[in-house]
Amino acid sequence: MAPTDLSLLQLPRACREDLAKPRSERIDGHTISIATAWWHTELAAARLPRVSIASSGATRISRGDLFADAARLDTDSDDELLRFLFRVLAWGSGMTLRLNRKRIQAVVDSPSSAVAALRAALQAAREDPAEAYEALRPRNRNAIAYLGPAFSTKVLYFAGRGALDHPCAILDSRVATTLRKDCGWDSLGDTEWPTLTYVRYCALLDRWALEESERFGRRVGIDEIECWLFKPSSQH
Repeated sequence: MAPTDLSLLQLPRACREDLAKPRSERIDGHTISIATAWWHTELAAARLPRVSIASSGATRISRGDLFADAARLDTDSDDELLRFLFRVLAWGSGMTLRLNRKRIQAVVDSPSSAVAALRAALQAAREDPAEAYEALRPRNRNAIAYLGPAFSTKVLYFAGRGALDHPCAILDSRVATTLRKDCGWDSLGDTEWPTLTYVRYCALLDRWALEESERFGRRVGIDEIECWLFKPSSQH
């Protein structure tokens, strides 16, 4: 199938209406229940140094929490990079823990390469989606085993600290489904997206966000559109 001409795609009206809601409510306050005890048990068993998911008793993580993590992240610290990774994984997984034990083991098996890939991705994420994506998905393969496009793009997204001009957005199967069914991106695949596809996706969201920024008279972040794409049925 020929690549869809993304310049022709329009943002669905339901999404445009949803953007009228406060960003802080829709984005910073987007909170997920997490399996804190499971993560702490598994990470302790893996003997990863000083990696904890949440303070004692905490069972939820918000986008705002991860923005704050990124803002104070010391990228020279291997331990902090791994904690950030696992916090993002916990948020992205919620109570569905499929493959996370294998992701933890992948880091245990090759911690230096995992940290190097994370460091490169986070450094590039605020400037260049292509370079950042390639750091975690070199030649369409996972730099960290079992960390595929959906979770890789979550890492790239949260590296932006919630900045409205951050160029990287989350792309997962639910977002892709909405883009195909509701927006007309017929050629978009289900899960395995090459770097060029991710770059086109971020550029599409950026165009839409700029158009909506003019309409609302405020800067609309691309994540506000991504959030709607992830769960459109609950927002129509």
